[in-house]
Amino acid sequence: MAGRPRLYSVSVRLVAMQDTPIVTWSGSFSLKVVYEFLHRSGVDFPKKAEKEFSVEPLAVDGAGGYLLTGLLSRRGAPRVYEVRAGTPLTVTAHFYSEKLASDYIFSIARDMSVSLPSGEFRVVDVSVRQSEPPRPREVPREGVAAEVEFLSPAILMFYGRDVLYPSPARVVLSALRTYSRITGVDTRAASDTVAKTVEAVGAPRYRPVLVDIGEGRVVPAFVGTAVYAIHGSRDAPLIAAALSLAETTGVGQSRALGFGRVRVRWLEGQA
Repeated sequence: MAGRPRLYSVSVRLVAMQDTPIVTWSGSFSLKVVYEFLHRSGVDFPKKAEKEFSVEPLAVDGAGGYLLTGLLSRRGAPRVYEVRAGTPLTVTAHFYSEKLASDYIFSIARDMSVSLPSGEFRVVDVSVRQSEPPRPREVPREGVAAEVEFLSPAILMFYGRDVLYPSPARVVLSALRTYSRITGVDTRAASDTVAKTVEAVGAPRYRPVLVDIGEGRVVPAFVGTAVYAIHGSRDAPLIAAALSLAETTGVGQSRALGFGRVRVRWLEGQA
Protein backbone atom coordinates (compact mmCIF):
# COMPACT_ATOMS: atom_id res chain seq x y z
CA MET A 1 0.00 0.00 0.00
CA ALA A 2 1.42 3.37 -1.00
CA GLY A 3 2.21 5.79 1.81
CA ARG A 4 0.70 9.20 2.27
CA PRO A 5 1.98 11.83 -0.19
CA ARG A 6 4.53 14.22 1.23
CA LEU A 7 5.95 17.63 0.48
CA TYR A 8 9.66 18.34 0.81
CA SER A 9 10.56 21.92 1.69
CA VAL A 10 14.22 22.78 1.18
CA SER A 11 15.65 26.11 2.36
CA VAL A 12 19.10 27.05 1.06
CA ARG A 13 21.00 29.84 2.78
CA LEU A 14 23.49 31.62 0.53
CA VAL A 15 25.90 34.48 0.97
CA ALA A 16 26.76 36.88 -1.82
CA MET A 17 30.48 37.06 -2.58
CA GLN A 18 30.07 40.62 -3.88
CA ASP A 19 27.61 43.51 -3.69
CA THR A 20 24.62 42.43 -5.78
CA PRO A 21 21.71 44.66 -6.82
CA ILE A 22 18.42 42.76 -7.14
CA VAL A 23 16.64 44.79 -9.81
CA THR A 24 13.92 42.49 -11.13
CA TRP A 25 11.48 40.21 -9.29
CA SER A 26 13.34 38.34 -6.54
CA GLY A 27 11.42 35.16 -7.34
CA SER A 28 13.25 35.10 -10.68
CA PHE A 29 16.53 35.01 -8.72
CA SER A 30 15.22 32.19 -6.50
CA LEU A 31 14.15 30.13 -9.51
CA LYS A 32 17.55 30.57 -11.18
CA VAL A 33 19.19 29.10 -8.08
CA VAL A 34 16.80 26.13 -8.07
CA TYR A 35 17.21 25.57 -11.81
CA GLU A 36 21.01 25.69 -11.56
CA PHE A 37 21.22 23.00 -8.88
CA LEU A 38 18.64 20.79 -10.62
CA HIS A 39 20.47 21.19 -13.95
CA ARG A 40 23.65 19.86 -12.34
CA SER A 41 21.69 16.69 -11.52
CA GLY A 42 20.51 16.37 -15.11
CA VAL A 43 17.00 17.68 -14.38
CA ASP A 44 15.67 20.40 -16.65
CA PHE A 45 12.19 21.84 -17.18
CA PRO A 46 10.90 23.58 -20.31
CA LYS A 47 9.89 27.15 -19.44
CA LYS A 48 6.16 26.60 -19.98
CA ALA A 49 6.00 23.09 -18.51
CA GLU A 50 4.06 22.55 -15.29
CA LYS A 51 6.60 22.32 -12.48
CA GLU A 52 6.75 19.68 -9.76
CA PHE A 53 7.66 22.33 -7.21
CA SER A 54 6.89 25.86 -6.09
CA VAL A 55 9.44 28.47 -5.04
CA GLU A 56 9.31 31.33 -2.57
CA PRO A 57 10.58 34.82 -3.36
CA LEU A 58 14.03 35.64 -2.03
CA ALA A 59 14.31 36.34 1.69
CA VAL A 60 17.14 38.52 3.00
CA ASP A 61 18.20 38.71 6.64
CA GLY A 62 17.04 42.00 8.09
CA ALA A 63 14.80 42.91 5.14
CA GLY A 64 11.60 41.72 6.84
CA GLY A 65 9.73 39.02 4.94
CA TYR A 66 10.04 38.45 1.21
CA LEU A 67 12.09 40.75 -0.97
CA LEU A 68 9.46 42.34 -3.22
CA THR A 69 11.78 43.78 -5.84
CA GLY A 70 10.79 44.44 -9.43
CA LEU A 71 7.41 46.01 -8.60
CA LEU A 72 7.07 48.99 -10.90
CA SER A 73 6.36 52.44 -9.51
CA ARG A 74 3.95 54.85 -11.18
CA ARG A 75 6.95 56.25 -13.03
CA GLY A 76 7.79 52.78 -14.35
CA ALA A 77 10.96 52.31 -12.30
CA PRO A 78 11.34 48.92 -10.56
CA ARG A 79 11.92 48.59 -6.84
CA VAL A 80 15.62 47.70 -6.33
CA TYR A 81 17.41 46.16 -3.34
CA GLU A 82 21.19 46.23 -2.90
CA VAL A 83 22.49 43.02 -1.34
CA ARG A 84 25.84 43.65 0.34
CA ALA A 85 28.65 41.11 0.10
CA GLY A 86 28.37 38.56 2.92
CA THR A 87 24.64 39.16 3.41
CA PRO A 88 22.74 35.87 3.94
CA LEU A 89 19.96 35.15 1.43
CA THR A 90 17.41 32.33 1.68
CA VAL A 91 15.90 30.45 -1.25
CA THR A 92 13.09 28.05 -0.31
CA ALA A 93 11.58 25.49 -2.69
CA HIS A 94 8.73 23.07 -2.01
CA PHE A 95 9.05 19.82 -3.98
CA TYR A 96 6.13 17.52 -4.70
CA SER A 97 8.27 14.38 -5.07
CA GLU A 98 10.98 12.83 -2.92
CA LYS A 99 13.18 12.07 -5.93
CA LEU A 100 13.22 15.66 -7.16
CA ALA A 101 14.00 16.93 -3.66
CA SER A 102 16.81 14.36 -3.34
CA ASP A 103 18.31 15.34 -6.71
CA TYR A 104 18.30 18.97 -5.59
CA ILE A 105 19.88 18.31 -2.19
CA PHE A 106 22.59 15.98 -3.54
CA SER A 107 23.48 18.51 -6.22
CA ILE A 108 24.01 21.18 -3.56
CA ALA A 109 26.11 18.79 -1.46
CA ARG A 110 28.43 18.11 -4.42
CA ASP A 111 29.17 21.80 -4.98
CA MET A 112 28.23 24.42 -2.40
CA SER A 113 28.72 27.35 -4.76
CA VAL A 114 26.56 28.75 -7.53
CA SER A 115 27.42 31.18 -10.30
CA LEU A 116 24.63 33.38 -11.68
CA PRO A 117 24.65 36.34 -14.08
CA SER A 118 24.32 38.59 -11.02
CA GLY A 119 27.43 37.16 -9.33
CA GLU A 120 28.92 34.37 -7.23
CA PHE A 121 27.18 32.87 -4.20
CA ARG A 122 28.16 30.25 -1.64
CA VAL A 123 25.82 27.93 0.25
CA VAL A 124 26.29 28.12 4.03
CA ASP A 125 23.32 26.07 5.24
CA VAL A 126 20.60 23.72 3.97
CA SER A 127 17.51 22.74 5.95
CA VAL A 128 14.88 20.19 4.91
CA ARG A 129 11.36 19.74 6.24
CA GLN A 130 8.85 17.04 5.32
CA SER A 131 5.12 17.54 5.67
CA GLU A 132 1.90 15.81 4.71
CA PRO A 133 -0.92 17.61 2.90
CA PRO A 134 -3.71 18.55 5.34
CA ARG A 135 -6.53 16.02 5.55
CA PRO A 136 -10.13 17.15 5.10
CA ARG A 137 -11.71 17.74 8.50
CA GLU A 138 -15.29 18.30 9.55
CA VAL A 139 -16.55 21.84 9.00
CA PRO A 140 -19.41 23.20 11.17
CA ARG A 141 -22.80 23.49 9.48
CA GLU A 142 -22.60 27.25 9.80
CA GLY A 143 -19.32 27.14 7.88
CA VAL A 144 -15.95 28.79 8.46
CA ALA A 145 -14.15 31.89 7.28
CA ALA A 146 -10.52 32.24 6.27
CA GLU A 147 -8.50 35.42 5.95
CA VAL A 148 -6.07 34.97 3.07
CA GLU A 149 -3.15 37.38 2.92
CA PHE A 150 -1.24 37.48 -0.36
CA LEU A 151 2.38 37.69 0.79
CA SER A 152 3.66 38.00 -2.77
CA PRO A 153 1.91 39.24 -5.91
CA ALA A 154 -0.63 36.74 -7.24
CA ILE A 155 -1.35 36.01 -10.90
CA LEU A 156 -4.87 34.73 -11.55
CA MET A 157 -6.30 34.02 -14.99
CA PHE A 158 -9.72 33.36 -16.50
CA TYR A 159 -9.39 31.73 -19.93
CA GLY A 160 -6.32 33.78 -20.78
CA ARG A 161 -7.57 37.03 -19.23
CA ASP A 162 -5.96 38.65 -16.19
CA VAL A 163 -7.95 38.61 -12.94
CA LEU A 164 -6.47 41.44 -10.89
CA TYR A 165 -8.37 40.94 -7.64
CA PRO A 166 -8.62 38.07 -5.11
CA SER A 167 -11.42 36.20 -6.91
CA PRO A 168 -12.73 33.45 -4.59
CA ALA A 169 -13.42 31.14 -7.53
CA ARG A 170 -9.93 31.52 -9.07
CA VAL A 171 -8.15 31.16 -5.71
CA VAL A 172 -10.10 28.11 -4.55
CA LEU A 173 -10.06 26.35 -7.93
CA SER A 174 -6.29 26.79 -8.08
CA ALA A 175 -5.94 25.37 -4.56
CA LEU A 176 -8.18 22.40 -5.40
CA ARG A 177 -6.24 21.56 -8.57
CA THR A 178 -2.96 21.54 -6.65
CA TYR A 179 -4.46 19.46 -3.85
CA SER A 180 -5.65 16.87 -6.38
CA ARG A 181 -2.31 16.84 -8.16
CA ILE A 182 -0.33 16.19 -4.98
CA THR A 183 -2.70 13.84 -3.14
CA GLY A 184 -4.50 12.11 -6.01
CA VAL A 185 -7.85 13.02 -4.44
CA ASP A 186 -10.60 13.71 -6.99
CA THR A 187 -11.61 17.34 -6.44
CA ARG A 188 -13.88 17.73 -9.47
CA ALA A 189 -17.14 17.61 -7.51
CA ALA A 190 -15.87 20.26 -5.09
CA SER A 191 -14.70 22.40 -8.01
CA ASP A 192 -18.17 22.26 -9.57
CA THR A 193 -19.75 23.70 -6.40
CA VAL A 194 -17.27 26.50 -5.66
CA ALA A 195 -19.71 29.24 -6.71
CA LYS A 196 -22.26 27.97 -4.15
CA THR A 197 -19.76 27.13 -1.41
CA VAL A 198 -17.23 30.00 -1.27
CA GLU A 199 -17.59 33.78 -1.40
CA ALA A 200 -15.43 36.78 -0.55
CA VAL A 201 -17.08 38.65 2.32
CA GLY A 202 -16.56 42.14 3.65
CA ALA A 203 -14.43 44.40 1.49
CA PRO A 204 -11.28 42.73 0.11
CA ARG A 205 -8.25 45.03 0.30
CA TYR A 206 -6.06 44.75 -2.77
CA ARG A 207 -4.21 46.70 -5.42
CA PRO A 208 -3.02 45.73 -8.90
CA VAL A 209 0.73 45.81 -9.53
CA LEU A 210 3.10 45.37 -12.46
CA VAL A 211 6.11 43.14 -11.84
CA ASP A 212 9.34 43.11 -13.86
CA ILE A 213 10.39 39.44 -13.96
CA GLY A 214 13.45 40.06 -16.14
CA GLU A 215 14.34 39.57 -19.80
CA GLY A 216 12.13 42.52 -20.69
CA ARG A 217 8.97 40.88 -19.37
CA VAL A 218 6.45 42.67 -17.15
CA VAL A 219 3.44 40.81 -15.75
CA PRO A 220 0.26 42.14 -14.09
CA ALA A 221 -0.64 40.81 -10.65
CA PHE A 222 -2.17 41.99 -7.37
CA VAL A 223 -1.38 42.07 -3.66
CA GLY A 224 -3.73 42.36 -0.71
CA THR A 225 -5.99 40.50 1.70
CA ALA A 226 -9.42 38.89 1.40
CA VAL A 227 -11.75 36.97 3.71
CA TYR A 228 -13.43 33.92 2.20
CA ALA A 229 -16.53 32.39 3.77
CA ILE A 230 -16.91 28.64 3.19
CA HIS A 231 -20.46 27.33 3.56
CA GLY A 232 -20.74 24.15 5.63
CA SER A 233 -21.61 21.91 2.69
CA ARG A 234 -20.46 18.41 1.72
CA ASP A 235 -17.44 19.82 -0.12
CA ALA A 236 -16.38 22.31 2.56
CA PRO A 237 -13.84 19.99 4.28
CA LEU A 238 -11.98 19.40 1.01
CA ILE A 239 -11.99 23.10 0.13
CA ALA A 240 -10.67 24.00 3.58
CA ALA A 241 -7.90 21.39 3.29
CA ALA A 242 -6.92 22.71 -0.15
CA LEU A 243 -6.71 26.28 1.16
CA SER A 244 -4.54 25.11 4.05
CA LEU A 245 -2.19 23.33 1.62
CA ALA A 246 -1.93 26.56 -0.38
CA GLU A 247 0.14 28.05 2.46
CA THR A 248 2.92 25.74 1.23
CA THR A 249 2.24 25.54 -2.51
CA GLY A 250 0.82 29.01 -3.24
CA VAL A 251 -2.06 29.81 -5.59
CA GLY A 252 -2.45 30.97 -9.17
CA GLN A 253 0.04 31.07 -12.02
CA SER A 254 3.86 31.13 -11.96
CA ARG A 255 4.25 29.71 -8.46
CA ALA A 256 7.70 28.44 -9.46
CA LEU A 257 8.61 32.13 -9.74
CA GLY A 258 7.42 32.89 -6.22
CA PHE A 259 4.05 34.36 -7.14
CA GLY A 260 0.90 33.63 -5.14
CA ARG A 261 2.43 32.99 -1.71
CA VAL A 262 -0.34 33.18 0.90
CA ARG A 263 -0.92 33.08 4.64
CA VAL A 264 -4.26 31.59 5.74
CA ARG A 265 -5.80 32.50 9.09
CA TRP A 266 -8.98 30.68 10.13
CA LEU A 267 -11.43 33.05 11.75
CA GLU A 268 -14.28 30.70 12.68
CA GLY A 269 -14.24 27.03 13.61
CA GLN A 270 -11.39 24.64 12.88
CA ALA A 271 -9.98 23.57 9.52
